[in-house]
Amino acid sequence: MSRQLSPQAACVRTRGMHSATSSNLARRVRVPGSLIILIALRMMLGSATSAHAGAPAHGSVYLSNLDGPVYLLAYAYDGSGHLDVSPVHIVATVPRGGGMRRKNRDLVYVVGAGIVSAVNLADETVSSVSANNNANTATLSPDGNTLWVGWKDTVPASVPLQPFGVGIPHPVTGDDSVATMIAFTPAHGTFYTTGGEFAAESGNMGHIDLGTFITSRSLSDVHATGINYDPFSGSLIIAGVGRATQIDPGNPTSVISSRDDSIAGENYLVLEPDGLGHLIGTRFGSEPRLVFIDYSESGMIGSGSSIIISAPLPNSANLSGGPTLEPDVIFRSRFE
Repeated sequence: MSRQLSPQAACVRTRGMHSATSSNLARRVRVPGSLIILIALRMMLGSATSAHAGAPAHGSVYLSNLDGPVYLLAYAYDGSGHLDVSPVHIVATVPRGGGMRRKNRDLVYVVGAGIVSAVNLADETVSSVSANNNANTATLSPDGNTLWVGWKDTVPASVPLQPFGVGIPHPVTGDDSVATMIAFTPAHGTFYTTGGEFAAESGNMGHIDLGTFITSRSLSDVHATGINYDPFSGSLIIAGVGRATQIDPGNPTSVISSRDDSIAGENYLVLEPDGLGHLIGTRFGSEPRLVFIDYSESGMIGSGSSIIISAPLPNSANLSGGPTLEPDVIFRSRFE
């Protein structure tokens, strides 16, 4: 006789700094094709006293195994230091895993070892092209028509998405001659990093002109592998080997806040903002874990009120260090 898993058995629950009581939440997560997985998540909401009053969040995350499998999981965070994570589900296999970017409901791009793969979640197909550089990171242009890809040892390349085609490399001059990853900001132009995946490859960050491809360095010798613009705080979040720095794009030589999670064993390379005051990453290479940082109370990533949670991810391996997010838009629009 078959046995249905309880919510406690169906998900991983991880506690951060504070405790709270719980209530039940069940939601459906859309996965490729006709398969729908009902994932029972328990979200711990507010009757207990807590020193932290952050913003709750829930949604789905796509993760990449460097050897090719693409994973999907669901998460729920209560705002007070508790994170529930569903089992991972393989949605596709690509030639090489690495950086990820979700374009819309049906398209996820995965970039690794110079190969850019488009995963169509609707019909479960994968198309791949050459980046024409050693690409391992991905950034969508603001208009969604171009994927910018790069790495520590290569010039950036632009990959056209409509139609999907091979990458066009762009020689870079100025203060730095490579671009690991780039990030667009609403009012202060485009920024780049030069760091890698090892502690000795801390790297630089600064401004890059995508018309001339001239770089102007703002900070040197910081842990700058991944870079993203965070609309919640209006700042840039740079990350590398388990360290993160928050930068004002209007004054990029000034550090707003920083944190070092490497001393606790974290090794994230990219932190993806959800726009609600949270950052999501993964441990690169080592024990597979989802890393969740809540700084919604202060807007400062290194504040004493921030919370970091590191949740184990059974049945996954060799994670690339950065995710791409699918916010729980249906839940927000209908119920919140």
